[in-house]
Amino acid sequence: MADANAELRQWHDWTDPDFFAGEQREKRLLPLLMRQIIPRAPQRTRLTVTGWFLIIVAMGIGTAAYNTASNILFMTLSLLLSSLVLSGILSQINFRKLGWKLRAPKHLRAGEVALAEVEVENGKRLFPTLCIRFRVGTSSDERPTFLHLMHELAAGGRARLEWTFVPARRGRCAVRLSGVESQFPFGFLRKTLGADSEESVLVWPERLEYEFHPGGSGWRHRSEVSRSKPGQGSDLLNLRPYQRGDAPRTIHWKASARTRKLVVRQFAQEGMTGYHLFIDPDASCWSAGEFERLCSLAGSLAEDLFHAGRLETVQIDGRTPFAVKTIRDLHEFFDSLALLERSTVHCGGEPRAGSNLVAFKPDGDGGITLYLDHERAGQTIG
Repeated sequence: MADANAELRQWHDWTDPDFFAGEQREKRLLPLLMRQIIPRAPQRTRLTVTGWFLIIVAMGIGTAAYNTASNILFMTLSLLLSSLVLSGILSQINFRKLGWKLRAPKHLRAGEVALAEVEVENGKRLFPTLCIRFRVGTSSDERPTFLHLMHELAAGGRARLEWTFVPARRGRCAVRLSGVESQFPFGFLRKTLGADSEESVLVWPERLEYEFHPGGSGWRHRSEVSRSKPGQGSDLLNLRPYQRGDAPRTIHWKASARTRKLVVRQFAQEGMTGYHLFIDPDASCWSAGEFERLCSLAGSLAEDLFHAGRLETVQIDGRTPFAVKTIRDLHEFFDSLALLERSTVHCGGEPRAGSNLVAFKPDGDGGITLYLDHERAGQTIG
C-alpha cells in the first residue's frame, strides 16, 4: 500500500526528475495542467478563503488595468499573481522529503488517558519545513484531532508531536493518521497529502472499585511453610532473565555482570495463599452492562492479586486454566478480557478443582458478587 501511494504521488508530482520519463507519463500540456489544478489523491491543493479573495481582487485590478492602461495597476496585478504562484512553489518545497511515522501506545485501558505520538523527519538538506499539521484520530472518537508543528523543523531535523485521547470502551481501537496539511507560506493555498497510517491496539477493561475480604480475615493467610512459587519472601527460589515490569531491587548484579545480561532473583512466596479466578461468560447469566462490569472487575482483581503475589491461575469458561507468573502473562490475560464476548453457547468448562477458587455472579442492579469457594467474599462498589 505504501509503494502504491508513493507511485501515485510521483505520478502527480511534475517536479520529480523522472516525471516525464517512461511511456506511461502524461506528455500533453492540457491534461498535465488540469492534473495540477485538480489533482487526485494522495495530494490535493485548494484555495483558502484568503486565496479566493486574492483571485477576486486580482480580477478586479486586471479589469481596471486593461481599461485604464495604467502601468501601476499592471504591476500590482503581476505582484498578486506572482505571490499566488510563489505560494504554490514554496508549499511544494515545504513537503519535499518530509517523512513521518505514527507510534501508538502499547497498552490502553478504557477510561484512562493514553499518549500517542507522530515522529517527523525533514530529509531536505537546505530548506526547513514550517507550518504543517497532522490530522489524527481514533475509532472510538470520529472527530479528528490536529497536531501542529509549532516551530520550524530544520533541514535534517526531527521532532515528536504528542497527543492524548481517552478510549471509551474495551476492545480493539484503531489509532490512525489520515492526512498532513499546510497553508505555508501566505495562507492562500491549503495543500493536503494523504497519509493513511493506522495501528490497531487492544483496549483493556477499565479499573473498577470493589471489596474483597476472604473469610473475613483480610488478604493475608500465613503459614510456616515457604512455597515453591515466585513471591515476596526471603528464600531465594531461582534466577531468571529480566523482564519488563520487574522491580529494580530484585536485580542480581553479580550474576548480571557475569552473563552481561540483566538477571533478577525470584523469591519463594511465604505462607501467602494463591487464588484461582474463574470467569463464566454465559449470556444467560449476564446482561450487556453487567458483562462489561464483570470484565472490569476480573481485570482489577487479577491485577491487584498479581502485584500482591497471590494470583495463581485464571480460567475462562471452556478454556484451559492459564498460569499467571510474569507481568507478560498478566497482560495476555488483559488482552483476552479486551476481546471477551458473551457466549450464547455454554462451553461446558469446569472450574479448577481445589481451594481458593474465585467466581463471579450478578447481584442485581448491575452489581457483581465475588465468591470464594462458594462463599460470599466481596462485591463491587458503586
